[in-house]
Amino acid sequence: MSDSNNLQRLTMPRPDGQAAPETTEFHLRQGQKYRRASIIIGIVGLFLFGVAAGIIAFIMARRAEAAGVNATPGKVLAVLDIIGGIIVMVIFFKNR
Repeated sequence: MSDSNNLQRLTMPRPDGQAAPETTEFHLRQGQKYRRASIIIGIVGLFLFGVAAGIIAFIMARRAEAAGVNATPGKVLAVLDIIGGIIVMVIFFKNR
């Protein structure tokens, strides 16, 4: 019985319209994980996998921002990955 009360407490909105503290904390933790992942993938993408890593890092950064966490470094790295990957592909295929 207590499990269903906990579930209801987490999913039901409060009467004043504010989010429950447990859900807010959960979303912030998830956002921080997405921010960290976007930065790590963005750094790896600078050296390997370029465009693909850039797209994944950008998606992770967007998810972090949707959870209320600032993910600007992840977005910047993602854009640099995509631009760098395109430049490398152009140079590679130009020489063939």
